[in-house]
Amino acid sequence: MKTKFFIVLIQLFLLKEAFSQDFHLAQFDANPLNLNPAMTGERLTDYTGVQFNCNYRDQIANFTSAPGSYKTIAEGLDVPINSKFSIGQYFGNNKSVGNVFSVTNFMISGSYKVIDKSVDGSGRHNLSVGLQMGVLNNSFNPQGFTYDSQYSAAAADGFDRNIPSGENLTRTNTTQFSSNFGLYYRVKMLDNKLTIFSGFAMNNITKSKEMINGIHAPMLIHYNLNAGAIYKLDERLTLMPQILFMEQNKAKELNIGSLLYYKMANAQEPIIGISWRNKNAFIFHLGLRIKGNTFRASYCVVNSYLATYQNRGLEFSFVHTSAKKLRKVDAPF
Repeated sequence: MKTKFFIVLIQLFLLKEAFSQDFHLAQFDANPLNLNPAMTGERLTDYTGVQFNCNYRDQIANFTSAPGSYKTIAEGLDVPINSKFSIGQYFGNNKSVGNVFSVTNFMISGSYKVIDKSVDGSGRHNLSVGLQMGVLNNSFNPQGFTYDSQYSAAAADGFDRNIPSGENLTRTNTTQFSSNFGLYYRVKMLDNKLTIFSGFAMNNITKSKEMINGIHAPMLIHYNLNAGAIYKLDERLTLMPQILFMEQNKAKELNIGSLLYYKMANAQEPIIGISWRNKNAFIFHLGLRIKGNTFRASYCVVNSYLATYQNRGLEFSFVHTSAKKLRKVDAPF
């Protein structure tokens, strides 16, 4: 009976984790290749060369004294080859409590501009398609579990792990092929004072499967829809509202927020912002952009029933874009 209970628990966890095959990040815009393969080579400033980004997320659980029970790291690198083609890669790893569950993804990414300045002549419109291919590794390690049969009053935490549990959960590690597809559109308006963008992506279109203790759990297609705008309020202030909607099977997530950039005389731009993840958390952002380098930190305050298990989260990102191949037209900001 206990084995069946844990198998059901694992399957429920997998359904939740499958929703975040593309890692659940508050700063989703700081990891564009993870968000949409069609954003490979996409640039929203006048720095249009090689771009590198790294992200770290530490979610703090209430049921353990050790901080960072849930951790996510991600990295991306991309470069425009010419006016049409861009290539890149990204890596991500997501771990749960005690590393019981771990998901690692490595993808090669490419995009092609169907519409750009060579097509519309003005450079106002940009339509890209993108494709990613790589490997997805899922691992399950039940060695950290404890069971009622291991209860011991003499043990420091009440459980003696040297007592046989009588369970037959085995460690599993599977690696499979994975692929993603995306579309991305951007348009400039009001003499380049306003830039509007939107993207749609389908992740795991090959429908990979996870196997835990001999049970196959299919991972369904994960849909991403993001949109936003960049509006120059004046010579110093720039507003960047954004929205992200994700869906996989019956799991849905909506993230709405905005960032405010303030350009100082020394070309440094402090960043402040706030966002809201529906039925989950409020997220506060603070950062600094210095030319092609952007540093940002986020703090999540959980305001749902999940606060019983996870009450806050810290996230950090760094994005560097080289100044090579500067765009000849005016940048949005």
